[in-house]
Amino acid sequence: MGRWSTVRPHRLPALVLALLLLFAAAPALADQNAPELDGLFRDLKTAETPQQVRRIEAQIWSHWFTSDSQDINDMFQAGSAMLATRRFDVAHRIFDRIVQRRPDLSEGWNRRATVRYLMGDYEGSIADIDETLEREPRHFGALSGLGLCHLALGNHEEALAALERALVHNPHMQGVRQRAEHLRTLLGREEI
Repeated sequence: MGRWSTVRPHRLPALVLALLLLFAAAPALADQNAPELDGLFRDLKTAETPQQVRRIEAQIWSHWFTSDSQDINDMFQAGSAMLATRRFDVAHRIFDRIVQRRPDLSEGWNRRATVRYLMGDYEGSIADIDETLEREPRHFGALSGLGLCHLALGNHEEALAALERALVHNPHMQGVRQRAEHLRTLLGREEI
């Protein structure tokens, strides 16, 4: 099997956990349904420098992490801190409470999906990602996670489809692009 045919949760890059902390610390200034998101996604596709990409991504994540409830925002912070310190059971309980209290928030589902992935519950993670994408179809983080879940399950076709969808919305994710290229080679496909 190829290098990307299976992904082990304990091998999740430290960069992903660092990004979780960065996005969790983003100020709560907007919301997941803000009309500005359409422009941010357009700008993200045409961004030319790494600085522009990081700034736009941070703005998008800030929208996703925002709730109109300070209590929910505090729970996001606490859950992300538990996730970063690998206290997955506590993080799962926190994100589960967010999902129960505010099922309309896409990021609650996405955070719980991340925890489930790291705990090896790939099917549960996929179910939560489906809920995330129902609320925010452009969620490139969730789509990337969906690709990782399918890789872990050995579903290469589904993994490639998810990774390619993620790149449609954020073409600057180099790790996702590399995984997709590897899968295309593995599956005998040409780049789209």
